Amino acid sequence: MTSKRIDATESHWLALPALVLIAAFIALPCVGLLLLSLSTGFRPGDGWDALLSGPLGLDHYRRMLGDDFVLGRLGRTLAISAAVTLLTLAMGVPLALACWQTRGPIRNLLVYASVMPLLISIVVSAYGWSVLLGRKGLINETLLSMGLITQPLKLMHSDLGIVIGLTHILLPFMVLSVLAALERIPRALLEAASTLGASRWQTHRLITLPLARAGLRSGVLLVFTLAMCAFVTPAVLGGNGTPVFPMVIYEQFSASFQWAYGAALSILLLVVMMLIVAGFLSVSSPKRAA
Repeated sequence: MTSKRIDATESHWLALPALVLIAAFIALPCVGLLLLSLSTGFRPGDGWDALLSGPLGLDHYRRMLGDDFVLGRLGRTLAISAAVTLLTLAMGVPLALACWQTRGPIRNLLVYASVMPLLISIVVSAYGWSVLLGRKGLINETLLSMGLITQPLKLMHSDLGIVIGLTHILLPFMVLSVLAALERIPRALLEAASTLGASRWQTHRLITLPLARAGLRSGVLLVFTLAMCAFVTPAVLGGNGTPVFPMVIYEQFSASFQWAYGAALSILLLVVMMLIVAGFLSVSSPKRAA
C-alpha cells in the first residue's frame, strides 16, 4: 500500500476553511472597527451606509494620544500584565517541572490542581477573591488576629488585587504550555547529565529550560495577551477606581456612547499588543545559523 504525498497546491486548499473562518470572524471585524475609528460623523444608531459614506479622519486618534487619562490607563494595564506574567512564570515553571518529574497519583493531583482555575467560571473566581481580599475578608482578618497588621490592608479595588486574581486565573496557561514542552525532552539527557556530575539545578538551567524554550515563550505570550484583554477580573477586584484599558473601552461604548472613540482605543490596544508580541518573538526566537 503506497501513500500519496500531498503537494503544495493541495495543502493550500486544505487550509482554505481555516482561512475563511479567520477572515469572517477576525479580519472583517477588525476592518470594520478600523473604519469606525476613522469615522468623524458616525453616531450610535446610524447604519453601515452612514459609516461607509461618511467623512473619515484621524480626529479620534489625535484626541486619544493627547489624553493623559487614556495613556495612563494603558501604562497601568501594561504594568499589571507584566507583573502577572512574571508571577505566573515564577510559579508555573516549578509547578510544571514537578508535574513532569513525578509519576502516579501525585502527578495526577498536581496536574488537576494546576488546571483547577479553568474549571471554575471567571466570574465565580473573581467574586471568590473579593471575599478573601476584602477589608473584612479572610486574609485581613487572619493577619489582624495574628497581630501582623494593625489595620486592614487595601487589597480590594487596587492593582494588587487585580494582579492576584489574574495570576490565579492565568496560571494554568503557563503550566500547561511549559509542561507540553517538557514532555518532548528525552529523559535520557537528564540521566546523562546526572551521570556526568551535574546537580539538579545545573541540569534544569543548562538542559531542561533551554530545551523547553518554546513552551516558555508560548506561556508568556498567552498570559500577557490574556492579561492585557482581561475585563471581568479587573472590574470586580479593581473597581471603577482603578480601571484598566479594556474597561475604558467598554465605558466608551456602553456609558458615553462614543463608539468611534472606543473603536480608536480598541485599535490602539490591538496595535500595542501586536508590537509587543512581535518584539518578544524576535528577541526570544532562537537564532539560526547562517
